[in-house]
Amino acid sequence: MPRLNLLAPALALLFASPLAMAQDRPSTPPPTAPQVQPAPHPDHGAMGHHMRSMRMQGPQLGAFADLRALERLYREAGRDKELSGLYNEVLAKSQDPQLRTYVYHRLARLQAKPANLDQAIATLRKSLSENLANDAKMRAEHERMRAQWQQPKDATEPADR
Repeated sequence: MPRLNLLAPALALLFASPLAMAQDRPSTPPPTAPQVQPAPHPDHGAMGHHMRSMRMQGPQLGAFADLRALERLYREAGRDKELSGLYNEVLAKSQDPQLRTYVYHRLARLQAKPANLDQAIATLRKSLSENLANDAKMRAEHERMRAQWQQPKDATEPADR
């Protein structure tokens, strides 16, 4: 019996200690600073994200920045209809494929707004054709360079191999 008298308080202490420890801890973890994601610019959309992910350097970056600033000013002045002229002017002057693709997408978006979807589709198809032609040109140039690079290797190898 004396053994049971010692066992009961020991068990009570064993069961009470986790409860006591749980009461010492706060019930909720301390608040952390909220992780705020910056909101995307309303004019950028998916293409803006694509443009930000590209590594633009030098004059190319300046042309994109100038174009976006001009777009914003035209919109603030209520002269949205004049943007198509700006886009066509950039297409006439630029040979940069990334800038041209961006401008084609902006022009198609502008054309699609008043529900002129056929014109927007035609614009995007023209952009696609240009991009495919540029891709084929780059691939042909890459193959030509590869052939030039491999040619000296083949000429310098011993013939009795």
